[in-house]
Parts: sequence; structure tokens; C-alpha cells
Amino acid sequence: MSCAEVGRRVVKNESSIRSIKQMQAEIRQSLCAAPTMAKRVSVVRDKVLLKAEKALSLWIEDMSQKHVPVDGRTIREKALSLCEHFGPMTETPERKAFMASKGWLASFVNRCNLKNLRVTGETASADQESASTFPHEFRRLVGRKGYLPEQVYNCDETALFWKKMPSRTYIHKDARQAMGFKAFKDRLTLVLCGNAAGHMIKPGVIYRACTPRPLKNKSKESFPVFWQHNRKAWMTAILFLEWLQQCFIPEVKSYLRAKGLPFKALLLIDNAPGHPQAACAADENFEVVFLPPNSTPLLQPLDQGIMKCVKATYTRLTFQRIRDALDANPHLNVTQSWKSFNIADAIILIAEAVKAIKHSSVNACWRPLWRNVVNDFKGFPSADTELENIRIIAMEIGGEGFSDMAEGDLREQLEAHRGVLSNHELEEMTKSSTESEDDDAERLEQAEPPAWTLEKFADVFRQAQILRDKILEYDPSIERGLMVTRGITASLRPLQDLIDEAKKRQRQLPITMFLTDASSCMEASGSNCEDDQPSCSRSKRFP
Repeated sequence: MSCAEVGRRVVKNESSIRSIKQMQAEIRQSLCAAPTMAKRVSVVRDKVLLKAEKALSLWIEDMSQKHVPVDGRTIREKALSLCEHFGPMTETPERKAFMASKGWLASFVNRCNLKNLRVTGETASADQESASTFPHEFRRLVGRKGYLPEQVYNCDETALFWKKMPSRTYIHKDARQAMGFKAFKDRLTLVLCGNAAGHMIKPGVIYRACTPRPLKNKSKESFPVFWQHNRKAWMTAILFLEWLQQCFIPEVKSYLRAKGLPFKALLLIDNAPGHPQAACAADENFEVVFLPPNSTPLLQPLDQGIMKCVKATYTRLTFQRIRDALDANPHLNVTQSWKSFNIADAIILIAEAVKAIKHSSVNACWRPLWRNVVNDFKGFPSADTELENIRIIAMEIGGEGFSDMAEGDLREQLEAHRGVLSNHELEEMTKSSTESEDDDAERLEQAEPPAWTLEKFADVFRQAQILRDKILEYDPSIERGLMVTRGITASLRPLQDLIDEAKKRQRQLPITMFLTDASSCMEASGSNCEDDQPSCSRSKRFP
């Protein structure tokens, strides 16, 4: 390459290039003698590009969580779009034009450690060839190792905007107009896991805060879901291994023990970044099998309708909660009821939604992989029935967007959970303001869960007695009233056991508490204390 060509490439004069070439021996000698730090070159990167790359990595992770395949061309196009978005709002002296070249893409992939990303070749899409060969390999593996349907599980994650309302409802419109009120955009990751026999284990929830205020002073072990957190509310490799050890293995052990089966299990998962190869070594009694890349829409059992059914049932329970609150309190309006709905209520409804899924529906989803274990296949699970139930409840609630709610509005609501993040949403996610909110929430974790006291027990049982008296007074059917009040008494039995234990502990006070005054007196005035207060040994002299 000539000096002139080098000069044009690096935008330098040809004479400068010639001078450098003539001095190359001195330059090389000086470089060899220089300290290590002098050999490093510090480059100040473009602020706009830094913001765009941070948002781009979030976008790629979100697409992976939603099982939407991306390739190099798509990433480069998104990078250009993000640079155009962040450019006008970032003050920089002079910016070079960003071309999103293949060289930049290779460097970006290395910086973000995107190992499974397809950056060259064909456009990423559902892999039909792998999807056609994998079921045969899977059935052969299951048959060779003697797995039963009760021992073969599938796990998958999905995003859930737990407080989102259909876009035409006036609740959604009011929320959009309220400054800083972004609860309808608050997202969590829902972790579902079920076996080929139709059994679903406790659902997992990944939220952006460790201990939100509504969950303050609550024991996480008593939650109806397995609770985890990170700032982005996404599954990570560390969280997945934690879920395996603390949720999946104990739940499966308990289920198989109840069925009289040995603890031997197979877990089928996709190739998401949050599913590490280290999961294979989590326990010697179960193995992990990864689905082929880009085959999730075709093969993943829980992706054959279960995810959509759970979200539809959750939406129905949310609407039902608003309707019941309005019926119970005529002075309450829909907006007030919706604003009072918090993450503690959401995890209860999530658990109820998962329990409502029929075993036959989960079993039917295994047909693409394991056809011979599906009993009486009548089609994949559908959310149509729940959508109709939601529409009926919405009409009972009434108001703009509720009374005239159509099936299309509800389908749009379900698809919104899988929607692609916009540039504005990515911008909000990159801001550090949410981190300070999370830190405030995490500080609440230090508080100790409140303990039951005899006064609290007394208050609960007093309120329960008032409720029983009201039922017997208002119900014209004595037999029905007695049946309901007996049910209340039976449901309070676990608390009655706790209060009996508390009373027993109070009666059995330790003898050391009677020695407290004596020991403190000894410390204060030495042996003179013996003249003022008799010791336990002297008390034996009394008849």
C-alpha cells in the first residue's frame, strides 16, 4: 500500500506518513522500552453511541426473552434507529456519522458477550429442519432412560404487564395523562413450569425490586409464587440456577413423592441467554435438555397456548376484582379500585390463574414433542372462553371502553405483553432514576416480618365473631347461615393452633427471667447484693 493511499485512509498528509515510515525503527525501539501503561491507547467513545448501545443490549435481551429471533442485519438497523433517537437529546461537539458497520457489530457482540447471536448468514427465523428432527431424538432419549410423563417438565418465561388495562378504557387514558404515573407499564417476568402429565409447579415471579412496599414485612416463603428480583425484571443465569435449586427441585421432589415415584426428572428449556449450561450440573437426579435454536414457537410445550391462557385468566381475575370491589362499596369508582391494586394483589391473582389451568390443557401442549402421552387430544388450549368471560365482566363494570369492549381489544391486550419495546421505552429503561427507586425498595428488606401477638389474635377472632353474628342475623336460611359460620370457624383453625401455642409458651416462662434482677444487682454492687436479696440456694432452707 502506497503512502498516498495510507494518508487518504487515515486522513493524514502524505508527507507525515513518509516521515513516520522513515522513523519506524526509532518508534519500534521506543515502544519496546516504554512501560506497559504507555502502550495503551485511551479512546473517548461517542456519548450518543454509548447510550444507543446500552439501549440496544436491553432490546436484544428483551427480544430473546420473548423468543423473537434477531440477526445481524436487524441489530444494525436498530442501532441506527437508536442513534437517531438519542442524537438530538445529547450535547456533543462534533459527531462522526455512525454507519453500524459489520466491524462495529463484531465489536459490539464481543463487548456484550452475545455468544448465541446469529450475526451473519440467513435471516433468523423458526428453524423448520431442527423442529422436524428434534421430536424423534427427544422421544428416543425419553424411552431409553425410562422417563414417565410425570417426570418430564418444560419451563418457559414470559413478560407480564401486571397492571395494564386495554388501551380504549378510560383507566388507561387517565394513566397516560397522569405525570409520572407509569404503573400500567410496570413489567414482571412470569416463570411457568409444567410436566407432560399436566401438573404445574408453583409459578415464579421476577420483579425489578427486592421488597416493594406492599410486600414489606411479608415472609417470602409464604408467597404463593417463587419471588426473585433484578433491576430489569428479567431472567438471568444466576436467577435461573437459584430457581432450579430453591423452587424446581423441591417442588418436583414433593410431587413425585406424593405420586410414589422416584426423584428422576428431565427439564426441557430453550436456548435463552438466561438458561446457562451450568444448569445441567445442578443435581445428579435430573438432566436438562435444550431445544434447538429458533424452534420455540414450534416445539416449546408451554408456548402452544398455555402462556396466553394464563394471561387471559389473570386479566379476567383482575376485571373480576374491580367488579367485586364496586359491588362491595357503592362509593368506590373504577379508577380508585384500580389504583389500589398493587403487586401483592398481582402475585395472588397470578397463582390463582396458574391453578385454574386444566391438566388436560397442559398435557395437550406436549403433542408436537411427545404425541403418545397426550390423552384425548381436542386441540391446543385456547383463550377464547376467557376472553368472552372478560367481555361480560367488563360490561357489568361499565364506562368508556368497558361497556363496549370487543374481543379485538382483549386480544390486543394479550399481545401487548409480547410487544416490542419502543425507543422511548428503552430510553426510560436506561435511565438511572429507577435504580434509586429500587434501592429504596430494597432497603425495606431489612425490616423484620411482624410476629403474631395475643392482642393481634384477639382482634382477628373478635372481627370473625362479628362476621358470624352478621351472617346469622341477615341470612333468612338458618341452615345456610350455620353452614357458612362453621366454615369460617374451620378456616380459622390454623390460627387457633397458633394462639394455643402462644399461650402455652407464655405459661412456660424460663426460670432465668427470675434471676435477671439478681444478676444485674451483682454486677452493680458486688457481693453486697446477697444481703438485700436471697439467692436460689438460700431459698431451699425454707420449709
